Amino acid sequence: MKYRELVQIADFFSGFRRLSFIRRIGDNVLELILDKKSFLVDLGREESGIYTGEMGRKSYNAPFDAALKKYFTAAQLCEVSVAENNRILCLSVLAQKSYKSLRAKIHFEFTGKNTNAIITDEAGVVIEALRHIEKSYRQVRPGLFLEALRPYKMDESGVEITHFEDYFSQKFKELNTRRIARARAQKDAQILKKIQALKAHFDALEREEELEGVAGLLQKKAAVLFANLSRIKEYEREFFLEDFEGGRLEFVLEKSAKLSANDFYKRAKKLKQKAKNISLQRQNLESKLEFLQNLRQLIEKSQSLFELEILLPQNNKRQEKSGTKNQDIGCFYFGDFKICVGKNEKGNAALLKNAKKDDVWLHVKDYPSPHTFITHNKQKISPEVLEFAAKLCVRFSRLSAGAYAVDYTTRNFVKVREGSFVHYSQYQTLTALKE
Repeated sequence: MKYRELVQIADFFSGFRRLSFIRRIGDNVLELILDKKSFLVDLGREESGIYTGEMGRKSYNAPFDAALKKYFTAAQLCEVSVAENNRILCLSVLAQKSYKSLRAKIHFEFTGKNTNAIITDEAGVVIEALRHIEKSYRQVRPGLFLEALRPYKMDESGVEITHFEDYFSQKFKELNTRRIARARAQKDAQILKKIQALKAHFDALEREEELEGVAGLLQKKAAVLFANLSRIKEYEREFFLEDFEGGRLEFVLEKSAKLSANDFYKRAKKLKQKAKNISLQRQNLESKLEFLQNLRQLIEKSQSLFELEILLPQNNKRQEKSGTKNQDIGCFYFGDFKICVGKNEKGNAALLKNAKKDDVWLHVKDYPSPHTFITHNKQKISPEVLEFAAKLCVRFSRLSAGAYAVDYTTRNFVKVREGSFVHYSQYQTLTALKE
């Protein structure tokens, strides 16, 4: 945020009279409503600014958010100022409550890595802050007087703002484009790392054909030994025998022929089971790889920070807290809605088994696709949530690019025939695109 631009914005904001509310809509983004006009105050540490635009909204209930609601709802905007030689915008307000009047200030600090939003009373005592600061020459926490930042020689660069609407709109585009590109690159690197780890695990698996070949040879040797036990002396350990096809088999034994034959059978059985388990592991890894590759493509195509955070959140605390982590199921959170996608047949079956009767089920019409569920907890599902769930359903299918019909209904109208094969009724249809 340029100092020169901030001074011009303060002058522009001084023309407003009413502050409807201030609320946090992102971890570092606050929405400011002045005379029914919405402005977004972005306090990101890497880049900050004030702009107008549409972005996803989150809900927050921290003490800072409660203070915003108390002091900055339906208030009179008394003064707008910028600290001298500092990128700090201060709004002074008066909120008329039924029992008393409340005066407060909010300081938006666009100071690089130390960006902050600090609420103080008239005397400058901190009421709350977006970020509490303990280890610094300037502590920021409730009850302490807010010390002024030392002034700096400001960079005189910055544009001359002639049309504020165009400026705010362009600023949003610039910041948003850079952040989406940065977030996309970071999340792509995370996905790629997981893909590489899975591929390394996949390549390290033993070959089932080799294991089954060794098992077959051991079984054959055991059968030949049992067929020739009467001819083999107890002490013999190294010899050749003819197999059932007329071939010649060499034997080098550590035990007697009878004990060795039993060991061969046991080892053959274990190797066959191991080959079977490796086959299941391979299928499991293939489904995980396919899921991650589809997820990577979704991330590459994503055009919003909101969607990127849904696809690959910074942390999975919600999933870990719910205790529903399942390697065969992919879970995404769209606001308060949980969207689950089966990664394979096992995951599809688990979703069908555990879904509640009112959960919304989606499936690509007339084509194989993952079973997808929306858990809504009796909240009304918006068209945006349905469309996003349909998009996931189509993206994680093995379909070529194109537009597809996606049927959806509640779990109550989905009857399982066998495994993950179903019959459904009372459904509606929407269209989703696979790019």
